[in-house]
Amino acid sequence: MPTFATPRIPGTLLHDMKRIAPGGEHDSAHGGQWKPTLNPATTTFKGCVLPLSNEDLEYLPEGTYTKDSRKLYTNGERLDVGAQFTDTFDNASYTVAQELTYATIHPMKRYLVEARGGASPK
Repeated sequence: MPTFATPRIPGTLLHDMKRIAPGGEHDSAHGGQWKPTLNPATTTFKGCVLPLSNEDLEYLPEGTYTKDSRKLYTNGERLDVGAQFTDTFDNASYTVAQELTYATIHPMKRYLVEARGGASPK
């Protein structure tokens, strides 16, 4: 069976991202409150974070975007909504808001992500 070329993000655009694995436990001494792990486990994958284009803002049906909305491109890395990761290029942290699918045409994945930061200044 013939193999066909698939669209891929050039390796020069990709850099290391660290996925932060959620972890923690319920603290029975404090009424069962959730205590997150102080040093969560991380796994590395390759990706590229880019700003949203005008076309994204116009045609995507999700509705609400902020100044912190970005797109993450990967060559097939599977991320769940709510997954958190850090871009090692600039140490920015992001949370996956939605998968923007290309269906099953090729393995490249695209996600809508939100930058995480400190509290807004007063």
